[in-house]
Amino acid sequence: MPYERNRFFVGRDSFLEELRDTFQSSSRPDLQHHGRIALFGLGGIGKTEIAREFVYRSQTSYGRIYWISAVTQADLLNGYEKIKERAEIPIAPGLKTVEVAEQVLLWLKRTPNWLLVIDNLDEINVLSTWKLDAPNIMKLLLPEPGPGQHTLITMRNPNTEYICAKGKEVGLFETKDSIALLSSLSNIQILPESEEENDAQQIAKELENLPLAISLAGAYIKQKLGSFAQYREHYAQYRSDVLSWFPEAPPYRCSVATTWNMSFDEIRKKNETAGHLFQLLAFFNPDGILIKFLKAGAKGMDNDLQRLMLNDFKFTEALSSFERFSLIKWDRRSENIKIHRLVQAVVKDEMSKRSKTDLSNFRAMIVDICDGAFPQECGKNRALCREYVSQVMGPLCDPEVSETEKSAKVMEHVGSFLRRDGKFIDSERLLSRSLEMRRRILGPHHPDTLTSMDNLARTYSVLHRTDAESRMKEVVEIRRRILGPKHPDTLRSMQAHIGTYYHDLKRGPEAAAALEELVKEMHKIVGEKDPDTLMAMHNLAVVYSAHDRMGEAEALFKDVLDRRRQILGTKDPDTLSTMHSLAWIYQSEGSRWGNPAMVSAAEVLLKEVVDERRRILGPEHPDTRRSVQNLVRVYLDQRKRGEAVALAAVDQEEKVKEDLQMLGLENDETVRDMELLRDYYQELGRTAEAAVLQEKMGARLATSRAGRASRTSEPSMTSS
Repeated sequence: MPYERNRFFVGRDSFLEELRDTFQSSSRPDLQHHGRIALFGLGGIGKTEIAREFVYRSQTSYGRIYWISAVTQADLLNGYEKIKERAEIPIAPGLKTVEVAEQVLLWLKRTPNWLLVIDNLDEINVLSTWKLDAPNIMKLLLPEPGPGQHTLITMRNPNTEYICAKGKEVGLFETKDSIALLSSLSNIQILPESEEENDAQQIAKELENLPLAISLAGAYIKQKLGSFAQYREHYAQYRSDVLSWFPEAPPYRCSVATTWNMSFDEIRKKNETAGHLFQLLAFFNPDGILIKFLKAGAKGMDNDLQRLMLNDFKFTEALSSFERFSLIKWDRRSENIKIHRLVQAVVKDEMSKRSKTDLSNFRAMIVDICDGAFPQECGKNRALCREYVSQVMGPLCDPEVSETEKSAKVMEHVGSFLRRDGKFIDSERLLSRSLEMRRRILGPHHPDTLTSMDNLARTYSVLHRTDAESRMKEVVEIRRRILGPKHPDTLRSMQAHIGTYYHDLKRGPEAAAALEELVKEMHKIVGEKDPDTLMAMHNLAVVYSAHDRMGEAEALFKDVLDRRRQILGTKDPDTLSTMHSLAWIYQSEGSRWGNPAMVSAAEVLLKEVVDERRRILGPEHPDTRRSVQNLVRVYLDQRKRGEAVALAAVDQEEKVKEDLQMLGLENDETVRDMELLRDYYQELGRTAEAAVLQEKMGARLATSRAGRASRTSEPSMTSS
């Protein structure tokens, strides 16, 4: 055994117990291959440390324990030579090393109760005997497994079936284990709910709980800094240097960066274009890179990468080479690639050191890929746009993204889609960046800059930002001055400005007059079939309804609905918006004047709107929620309490699911929403589901009672 026991070893208890149990089960005839186990995973994940700890915990379980290296075939053969010497195996002198190895393997087959650890088997062909000049008895330089005869292998390659071994993937640390290791190695005590605990948690998060990175961080803090807070500052400022550092003392052998750069170099040596593909993966979503997204954006790649991407054989070969080093996780069924964030950071740092120009070119290519892959017509490809948002958000929000007209254009396009899809915060992030770039590159009065200003102002309005109206007004004034008051872009900005704000600010007569005049101008200049003309008409109807001009509002909504159905189709979100608003008129007036036929008409419209919005926009979209709330109100007006509660329960289920993902169970709002859903279940007689919710809430209910009073079980009416 070449290593002393690691006195700083933490966690992995359940993994080690599972490892022991798997070996013990190998005595069963149907599970004898479990006598050969391969630990696989990313470099730095802790495979060797687990094997090392397992050896020390298993000293009383085996009569003999041996540890040999398999970095090269020479190392492996040398290891078998040492076993021969230690065990004093009677082997004739003068044999070749491979012949000695074969004799040792035959001896192990006859010998009971042993454990052999083969460490760092990163190239499986190290085990092969076919190139060795000897009358080989065995094809693989591995002992046969049997009861009490166990081999533990550490390797990066997840394809453990090639060596007939039971594969066990080594995962990342849990945060508590990362914190414990940081505390031990830095010699800093961490008290619960202290500043040190918070800083340690942030370090663990930044390093993604990678054991080697956590271990080196602890050593770095102890030798160079003295506090977790200082490490966070150093890491933020000197990340590349920190990830390349390691203490020149046992047990450390290399840095985080070196651990992976050796693998990168191997990939590049065999296939330079595959190396470029791996560099490409460093810029996309580490939690899941869609292969179909990469292929959709292939036209944005350089010629060599494009050819590789569009050749399925070569592309899968490249992914296999990354997988052999556990640098990626490749899910073939979902066609999805995952990669550790630290691996991405090291790849980018290495590119920066090698050539700033190459890195800059890569960043520009990433934007071209996003532009090529993200659909230009999101109305017809809403589902695909939603799927690809997760692919483009990371690259486009990267602080180092290339600042070009193309980047600004893609950000503006994706940001506008996000607003229409109800993702207002993400929309603001992209549109703000697009506007900054266009101002710098094109100037403040360029038409594209004004388009970005217009789109950002619209996003601000749905976020209820106080400066939204002033921004919209600024766009209108600039366009009036530069393009003229009758230009289509000026008119479109005016309709957004007036329609969005004037009815909210109770400027009824002024808003109606302004919109009436605007509608006339848009009919003449951009045409009565233009979507923005229809939007101006829709907004005019909203102003009418907000100021009790219901007859005029109803007539105008009907006109807009007929036109939108003809021009945009019955399923377009704008068509559904007008249907929603017309239903609100029917419901409001029907309730006001005691006209059940109008309320029934509202129900018919809203049922269709709810079904289509759920399908097109999703149940979590704000517009879908508003339609559900209005339909619930219509049911209540008709004394259909059962239908109202059933519908409200479906909507509330989505709300609770969203709360749990975004806020967590400990949040008061989550608990209040769960209580309301529980009440719905109880009223519907779904007592088992109500009991499950009650159990989940547990003790948290007591602390949320105070806030419960502010919540009503009947959603209020809202207009479009």
